Amino acid sequence: MKWNMLKKDSNEQNNSPDPDLTNPDAALRHVLDSLHGCLQTPDRVEGNRIYCPDWQITIEPWIEQVDQRGAVVNFHVSAPQWGKDLFECCAGMGSDTKQALGMACGSFLFSFMDGIVQMESGQTGESLETEFAGKPHRWKAYLSNIVGMGNSPQTEDARVYWDALKEEVVKRLGNQKLCFVKVFLSRSGENITGECRIDDVKSEALSSIVADMAKEWDAGYFASHKAFFFIRQEEETVLPYPYAGRQGWEILREKVRTAALMFHASGDQEQYETLPERLAQALGDATLAAECYSFLPEICAENAFDQITYAETVEILPYGREAVTCYKNQLADYWPLHNALFSLFEEGAFGDAANDIYREYIGMSAIYSVICQIKEKNGNDAMGGGVLSALLFNMDSDFEIR
Repeated sequence: MKWNMLKKDSNEQNNSPDPDLTNPDAALRHVLDSLHGCLQTPDRVEGNRIYCPDWQITIEPWIEQVDQRGAVVNFHVSAPQWGKDLFECCAGMGSDTKQALGMACGSFLFSFMDGIVQMESGQTGESLETEFAGKPHRWKAYLSNIVGMGNSPQTEDARVYWDALKEEVVKRLGNQKLCFVKVFLSRSGENITGECRIDDVKSEALSSIVADMAKEWDAGYFASHKAFFFIRQEEETVLPYPYAGRQGWEILREKVRTAALMFHASGDQEQYETLPERLAQALGDATLAAECYSFLPEICAENAFDQITYAETVEILPYGREAVTCYKNQLADYWPLHNALFSLFEEGAFGDAANDIYREYIGMSAIYSVICQIKEKNGNDAMGGGVLSALLFNMDSDFEIR
């Protein structure tokens, strides 16, 4: 796909002096000017964002770091039809700041936006079929260009990575409207990096596959590849989800806040034992209530003991039914619960109770119990770099896997 970035910036057009692009505000304006008119669809700059009306896409760049020879630009990209916001971080280096920002913008356009354009312009994607929780789902997969740096293999076709990862990626599809996969690998001498993120969550298993591919590269020089897969569910098979979109996200956050405060207020065993029923009444969503009760303690424990590798799956055992193995990525609520809880912590939504809530959740987790048992048996350093298998969650008979 051809991208047009050969245009004069606004300062060249009006003969005004070049701004100091090491100033984040000036750098942001330069990024907006660079992207405007290069997105393969009509767009307009609205304040500090770009809006593409035909596709309802909003792009919000943010300058994380900028200096005389380097820049790191974060891009928050959203559209109501996706059911989620997407995030991409692009770095650039150059002989000056302008060139570094241009490299970052080019990386965003030539890879990330290439996949978005394919998806939104109605191009033909690869058809996929899956089943989750007994329901069929149909998808189209769109592969971006590869952005390569250094002495990397000379190819723009991301299919080499799609072919290696497709089988495992498909296992992680649930009922998402859109699944967003990022692949990054690099090699410099014997230093090898491989990372595969699904909906911005790193998969250790898939990252290992990517790292093994980088091991085959020439070890003498720095090289890197970055590519994206956008896997969109066909509207006919999308099941309704109560917390989709920005409004749904805010509703979910408020329910998580309520659940955490009710947990904190359960001061004795009797109150804790009745918490699931009380949560179901307060939240008006029995499935979410059960997930808050079961998942939030483990989510806090995983965050606290981050040197451990945790299973990407969970076992769910609804009463009277057989256990079901699900990838966390498949569950509509698992990672949104994680993100909602920690966004509330960061914003100070729990006031002075925040640290107590965090510690109490950790103390109630199965992960903490396992770690304590292992440390008691083998010493305090026993869990360093360890691996924990999937947890089993007992749920009521009416629990809905979604």
